Amino acid sequence: MNNRKIIKILLAVLCFVAAGILFTYLTKKPPAEPAQGALSTETETLSEEESTSETAANVCVHVCGSVIHPGVYYLEEGARIHEAVELAGGMTEHAAGDVINLAEVVCDGEKIYIPSKEELAEGFSIEDPQNADDGLVNINTASLDELKKLPGIGDIKAEAIIAYREETGRFNSIEDIMNVSGIKDSSYEQIKDYIKV
Repeated sequence: MNNRKIIKILLAVLCFVAAGILFTYLTKKPPAEPAQGALSTETETLSEEESTSETAANVCVHVCGSVIHPGVYYLEEGARIHEAVELAGGMTEHAAGDVINLAEVVCDGEKIYIPSKEELAEGFSIEDPQNADDGLVNINTASLDELKKLPGIGDIKAEAIIAYREETGRFNSIEDIMNVSGIKDSSYEQIKDYIKV
């Protein structure tokens, strides 16, 4: 009789332990699935951020000359020349960076050339050598004095052209100069045969 009671007690204890183990197993397994879901969500979020970053980098420029790592670089629209130069590792110790407007907005497909001090001493010109002798004033690179040589362009209009260039970026066509305050149809007609971009 005593042996039966002991056996019953042992069976009851074993059942209780087995139930406990089963309960623990069942309650620990399901949380693993939400964790995987969370990981998946994080991965999707990272992918979206990377995709957004790639989309934002939609301006391609060629940085060359006296920079540490010349090459082709991608920037966000509205980026400035100094950002493109930084991507290229910055200027070398021999660079003559003062002749470049580092605050100018870059344009897609633009070539940014940083001359050396030696080139500057030898008479370096920022103009394209193929077009250097055509007699036209490049409204994207002309100095204040060069702009003032244009018919009907005095100090105020020349300063307005440079200010527009620094705030907005390069002129894509000579007609864009009419976006400058003070230069409308009549002024444009006077200078259109003397300017280029």
